[in-house]
Amino acid sequence: GYYIKITKKEEDKVSQTYGAYQIFKGDLDVTTVGEGDAAVTTKTLSNIQWGANITSATAIAELKKIDVFSTLPDIASAADVAKAISDANVADDSDVAKKIADAFNKALTGDPKGTTTIDAGGTTGTIRVQEAGYYLVKDTKSVTGQGSETRYILEVVSDVEVTEKASVPSAVKKVQVINDSDATPTLSALLQDSADYDIGDTIPYTVTATIGTDIDNFAKYSVQFVDTMSKGLTLDKSNWDIKVGNKSIKDSFTLTSADGADGAKVWTWAATDIRSSISNGSEVVLTYNCTLNNNAVIGSAGNPNTVQLKFDNNPNDCGKGDPVGETPADKNVVFTYEIKVLKVEPTSDAAIDQAAYDALSDEQKADYVKVGDKYQKTQALSTAGFTLYKKVNDEYVVVGEEIKGTSTFEFKGIDAGQYKLVETTVPAGYNKAADVELTVTATYDTTADNPKLKTLTVEPAKSGFTVVTTPIEGDPAHITTDGIITGKILNEKGSVLPSTGGIGTTVFYIIGSALVLGAGVLLATKKKVAN
Repeated sequence: GYYIKITKKEEDKVSQTYGAYQIFKGDLDVTTVGEGDAAVTTKTLSNIQWGANITSATAIAELKKIDVFSTLPDIASAADVAKAISDANVADDSDVAKKIADAFNKALTGDPKGTTTIDAGGTTGTIRVQEAGYYLVKDTKSVTGQGSETRYILEVVSDVEVTEKASVPSAVKKVQVINDSDATPTLSALLQDSADYDIGDTIPYTVTATIGTDIDNFAKYSVQFVDTMSKGLTLDKSNWDIKVGNKSIKDSFTLTSADGADGAKVWTWAATDIRSSISNGSEVVLTYNCTLNNNAVIGSAGNPNTVQLKFDNNPNDCGKGDPVGETPADKNVVFTYEIKVLKVEPTSDAAIDQAAYDALSDEQKADYVKVGDKYQKTQALSTAGFTLYKKVNDEYVVVGEEIKGTSTFEFKGIDAGQYKLVETTVPAGYNKAADVELTVTATYDTTADNPKLKTLTVEPAKSGFTVVTTPIEGDPAHITTDGIITGKILNEKGSVLPSTGGIGTTVFYIIGSALVLGAGVLLATKKKVAN
């Protein structure tokens, strides 16, 4: 027998079964002229007959559709057809050679004379056939997922080694990073797998699809970018582009949407044929913007979106606009956080020292704030109002609206940056709390299949904000990754000052009464003298 060794390309990640279909059979002569690198091997098939896997009438009819074979008679022997192909002097892997393979494929019948299956993690397999002949090698069934069907391979068999003619692209999604508390905030050139943003911010995304290296095997090529956005992300449908190099091919794509699970939205950019715009290894780059909306999830769960590229993976039957190959999903996550202020006032309990505080349970300690070198027990105060400011372009600007009429103030949807908390409504009878300046810093995976929020840091630049979220042991600035920065701000009552003049008024009225009484006595005395 004879062996056909097939090598599968590394980027082809699915299990595939290849079959060898016999077109012609005959006597094989193998001649080698020269030695070493200069050696030339010729395989000649003589005494040719139709093979077991071909319907001759169909094969001839399909070949006649190719210009160079249009004069073939409707009824011809296998030897006559083989001679016509040989006389045409068709170059290996030329367009005419591909058309010949297509014609024979349409005339195939029966099961292949041999098969081999190469598993998803494998790279080679071998087909064994019993007879010499001319064979067409192809996938025996459709390929989906991260794989591609091979272009039809025609070989005259002795023992041969062939490489699949397949094209498997890749797709990578990245989010751009910006920190608007920088002195001159600009979009970072660095593209990452995660970032943090404020609710209401515009988030720029980039998806880069790298076309496979055998695109020349395709007459047409259809692709789809399929992006699943969680409910916290809103696509800007009017502001997107798709380019190859500096050339926009946006007009080749249509944008549609469908509802996904858990409030997600699935957006698809689809093109039925971009073959004229691409070549082997081309990068097709999709750029678009999203807004982080009020449905955004706070903290470590984040707001993910994933992208897959669906692509035409069958060079033998392409251009249907219905790609079945697909890359693995590539995931990005955008995080956003919360500052939660607990407004408190002192109770009537006396302040305690460090030793007494250390003796308290964790639950009891939560009721205290540090004032100077003492710890004061507190209770909620619900008549204040706070406004949050963020440093942008080196100036503090208002974030949202004042929150008041409660003892818990939740400022949701903030990112890393510099902030200031200002008590803008002061409870009657209380002193205004000092402005609190905070620096929020986050760390998260910038390159990962499933990016995670790692730490969130709050550093109060001025005293007055007592962090009460459970800290990482030994590092009180780092707090848990739920994304909520919780702290207490203490309001103290104004001073009750002594007044003057109250007792003097009473004396005045007493003296006044005495003077009136004295005048009456004098009047009575004068009357007696007159009498």
